Formats: sequence, C-alpha cells, structure tokens
Amino acid sequence: MGTEATGISDAWVEAAQANIIIPMRGEADSLNVSVSTAIMVFEALRQREN
Repeated sequence: MGTEATGISDAWVEAAQANIIIPMRGEADSLNVSVSTAIMVFEALRQREN
C-alpha cells in the first residue's frame, strides 16, 4: 500500500502482476489507505480458509 497522496512507487507498479479493484457502492469515490489494507487482508484470509 502506498500513501494516499502519491500511491505506490513506479518500482512497485512495474513489479505488480495484477491490479486489484475494491468494488464500492454509493457516492464514495475512494477509500482511506488503512481501510483498503484492512479489506485486502480480510479477503486474503477469508480465501485461504476454504
């Protein structure tokens, strides 16, 4: 996760193997980086339980 203002560095972008999109409902157009991280960790753990 990068900073909210600048995102991740170019080195991380180039090394990435996939883009991840967190679907959102309503009028919000962004999530706080700590909330986004929590969602990602929760979903990763949820998928590994199966």
